[in-house]
Amino acid sequence: MRVTIRLRGPITAHVKTPTYSVETGNDSSLKEVLQTLLDNHHEVREVWNNPESVDRDALILLNEVDIGLTGGLTSRIKDGDIIVVLPLVHGG
Repeated sequence: MRVTIRLRGPITAHVKTPTYSVETGNDSSLKEVLQTLLDNHHEVREVWNNPESVDRDALILLNEVDIGLTGGLTSRIKDGDIIVVLPLVHGG
């Protein structure tokens, strides 16, 4: 199955493209999809080293819904889903 991952915000300056298409097995979790992205695209892995760090450092939307409402990293992914990753930007 194929899902689309769209990176938004300042992260786009550090990656080759803001949109990635990821092939994954049936009945995959969001964590598995993010791990596949990290495994196949080193430029993304230079920013985040595991799915948990993506979840910690970014707002993740699954089909326009915050993953906090869909099960977090254990959210089940379906063919054609769209995942948006918006890095949190804050000052101290």
